[in-house]
Amino acid sequence: MDEVFVDAPLLSAMIFVPLLGSLIVFIGGKKAEVARILGITISLIPLAISLVLVAGFLAPDAIQLRDYTYSATSQLHYKAYESAPWIPTLEVSYSLGIDGLSVSLVFLAALLTTLAMIFSWDEHYRVREFYAMFLFMEATIVGVFVSLDFFLFFIFWEAGLIPMYFIIAVWGGPRKKYASMKFFLYTQTASLLVLAGIFVFYLYGGTSNMVALIETSPVPPGIVSNLLFVALVIGFGTKLPTWPLHTWLPDAHVEAPTAGSVLLAVILLKLGGYGLIRVNVQMLPSAAVEMVLLLAGLGVVSIIYGAIVCISQNDIKRMVAFSSVSHMGFVTLGIAAGVYAASKNPGAGTMAFSGAVFQMFAHGLVSAMLFMVAGSIGHKIGTRNISDLGGMAAKTPRLSTFVMISFLASLGLPGLVGFVAELTVFVGTYQAFGWWVAVPILTVLFTAAYYIYAMQRSLFGPLNPKLANMPDTHRFEDLPLAVLTVLMALFGIAPFIFFNLISSFSGTLLGGIHP
Repeated sequence: MDEVFVDAPLLSAMIFVPLLGSLIVFIGGKKAEVARILGITISLIPLAISLVLVAGFLAPDAIQLRDYTYSATSQLHYKAYESAPWIPTLEVSYSLGIDGLSVSLVFLAALLTTLAMIFSWDEHYRVREFYAMFLFMEATIVGVFVSLDFFLFFIFWEAGLIPMYFIIAVWGGPRKKYASMKFFLYTQTASLLVLAGIFVFYLYGGTSNMVALIETSPVPPGIVSNLLFVALVIGFGTKLPTWPLHTWLPDAHVEAPTAGSVLLAVILLKLGGYGLIRVNVQMLPSAAVEMVLLLAGLGVVSIIYGAIVCISQNDIKRMVAFSSVSHMGFVTLGIAAGVYAASKNPGAGTMAFSGAVFQMFAHGLVSAMLFMVAGSIGHKIGTRNISDLGGMAAKTPRLSTFVMISFLASLGLPGLVGFVAELTVFVGTYQAFGWWVAVPILTVLFTAAYYIYAMQRSLFGPLNPKLANMPDTHRFEDLPLAVLTVLMALFGIAPFIFFNLISSFSGTLLGGIHP
C-alpha cells in the first residue's frame, strides 16, 4: 500500500472549524431545525479529522503525519505538528501536536460532541445558541489537548469555562444559577493555581514551550518543586475532580442539560487527568516521585468515597455524578502506582500508568451513555428518582436495555471497556504497592451493589402506575446510544486498538522517572 503523507494543518482545523462553526450556527441558525442540522454537520468535520489522526497512529505505514521530536536524543514524538512564532520576545509560539496521551482524548472529544448534539435534537429553547455553545466548547477542549505552548494551553483552558457556564446557567434545571456559579467559582479558583504554576515554569525555564519544559525539567528538585506539584494537583484535581475538591460536580451534573452533563463528564473531567500527566508527571518528575503517596491517597479515598456515597443516592443522575468521582479516582491511583513502580524499578509501572490513561477514555464512553439514559428517563416522566420508577422494562424495552448495558459497563462487566481499564489499574497497583490494592478493590462490591440495586428497583418489579404512558426512546436517542454500545464492546473485546499505543507512550514517559 502506498504511504499517504498528510501535511495539512489538521489540528488547527480541529480547533477553528468548530470555533467558526459556532458563529455560523448562531448567525445562520435562526430556525431551530436549521441550527440543529448546521451544528451536527459542522461537528462531523473535526470528527472526520480525528479519525485521520487516529489512523496516523494506528497505521503509520499507510498514513504519515508530520513528526516532531525536541532533539535527536529525545524519546518523545509528536505528530501532526504545527508551529509558528506568536510573541517572539516572550518565547511564546503557536505550537500544536498530539502524542499517545492526547490522540484518544481528541477522538473522544470529537465523537461525543457529535453524539451529544444528535441526542439533543428535541431541544427547543434558544436552539442556535445551544448548538453554538457546544461547538465553541469543542474547540476549547481540543485546544487544551493539542497545545504545546503553555500560554496557548491556558487560553483554551480558561475559554472552556465560558460555554459550560452558559450551558448550565441557561439550559439547566431549577437550581441552575447556583450550580453554574459554583462550577465557575471552583474551576476559576483552581485555574489561578494552574496560571501561577505556568509562571513558575516560565521563570525557571525561560520559555512557555511545553515540549522544552518536559525535556529539560527546569524546576530543580526540592521545596519549590514539591510545592508547585501540590499546587498543580489542587488546580488539576479540582477539574478531575478528586476528593475533597469534588463538591461542585454533583450540583453541576444534576442541573446541567443532558448533553451538558455528557460533555462535562466525558471531556472536561479528562482535562484534569491530562494536566496531571502532562504537567505534574512529565515536567516535575522528581516531585512526582516524592509526592506519589499523596496522589495514591487521593485516588484511593476518591474511589471509596464516591462508591459509598452512590449507595445512598435516589436521583439516578446524582448517583452517576458521584460514580464519576469514584471512577476518576482510578486515574489518580494509576498515575501514582505507575510513578512509584518506575521509581523503584526502572522499566516498571507501565501497566498501572497505561490503565490510568485508558480509564480516561473508557470512562468517557461509559459516563456519556449513563448520563444520556438518566436524562432520557427524566425528560420522559419528569423525574429521575429511583423510588418513583419500577417495572420500566415492560414499557420501554429499548431504553431499559441501554440502561442495563451502561450500568453493567460502569460496574466493570468483562467484555466491556470499563473492565479492561479498571483491571489494568488494579494489576499495576498490585505491582507497585502489593496487597494494599485490596483497599480499592473493595469498591468493586460497592459499585456492583449500587448499580444492581438501582437496576432492580427501576427496571424490574411491578409497574409503577406513573409509568403507564412512558414512551420509549426516539430515533435521535437510539443512534448515539447504539454507537456508544458498539464502542464499549469493541474496546472491551479489543482494547489493544488504543491500549498498545497508550502503553508505548507510558513506557517512554516512565523511562524518565528515576529514584
